[in-house]
Amino acid sequence: MSNNRISVVIPAYNSEATICMTLDSLLNQQRTPDEIIVVDDHGIKPVTEVLGDRYPDVRVIRHETNKGVQYARNTGFSEVSGDYIFFLDADDILCPEFLKVMLGALEENPDAAAAFGSFYKCFDGNAAPFLERHREIPPEITAFSKPEGLTFYLNNTGAFIPSFSIFRRSALEAICRDGELFSTKLVSNEDFQMFARVVAMFDILHIENPMGVYFLQPNSISRDQAKIWSSRADAVDSLIEISDELKLSGFHIAFLKKMRASAARLYARVLANNGARKQASEHLFNEFKRSPEIKTLALMFLIFFGLQKKKIEYGGAEY
Repeated sequence: MSNNRISVVIPAYNSEATICMTLDSLLNQQRTPDEIIVVDDHGIKPVTEVLGDRYPDVRVIRHETNKGVQYARNTGFSEVSGDYIFFLDADDILCPEFLKVMLGALEENPDAAAAFGSFYKCFDGNAAPFLERHREIPPEITAFSKPEGLTFYLNNTGAFIPSFSIFRRSALEAICRDGELFSTKLVSNEDFQMFARVVAMFDILHIENPMGVYFLQPNSISRDQAKIWSSRADAVDSLIEISDELKLSGFHIAFLKKMRASAARLYARVLANNGARKQASEHLFNEFKRSPEIKTLALMFLIFFGLQKKKIEYGGAEY
């Protein structure tokens, strides 16, 4: 068995209905974690009251005010002691082999800085059907070098989420800027931005086997399309600003610029779908001035005259 330690950081906010389910799946792993830190982002009911004495080895840190998931993850990262770091949301479930498979993959591939695992998506809150049909099978692992990994990630951003990703601590320390791992300047997309920085600078692994259940709660940020797409352009801009630091190729810079314009159009569609056609038109007008594209102009015309009907689904993209 490896001597390397695994630290788990769980940001929690009003998660009393799910956090014990998440912790149980974590503590029932075939390879158990060495350190678990729950960062209570000042929920209404303190996490310590929810957990009681059921999890004596879980450390809880409570923020004095509600700050946001970015701050909670940064707080946890500043306290970890492990060689591998894992950010698990307080409403997701891991299959029993998850940590064993992910750690094994990283130790067999010492040049890889992170392993990103696949997962089942659950929209109705019932994980039972996924867990009942799940079977442990030999992992299907794809290794990506730095340029290949970034291309794969930018084309598959929805396939990478914190709850099913493990990082070498040394890699996260290398990209940490001004004491922040996750940007607190972003409203959302902080995980997208952090992942992109890791993938741009290091080799990575992608494990295709689903090894957990990702819950898309009705009130979660992941389902808030306006919040997601309003800040995706800002997140992409922040990556372009540090393109020299990340040693991005001309191809990847062009890809990011295309992604930014696409995100701006998707945000306009969300606004229009929510009845804010004037705001959507103004947003597109400003985007067109910034970066003139026919797609942007055409969408502005359609929205202005009330012809835009397309609904944006979770994870939608047009890159």
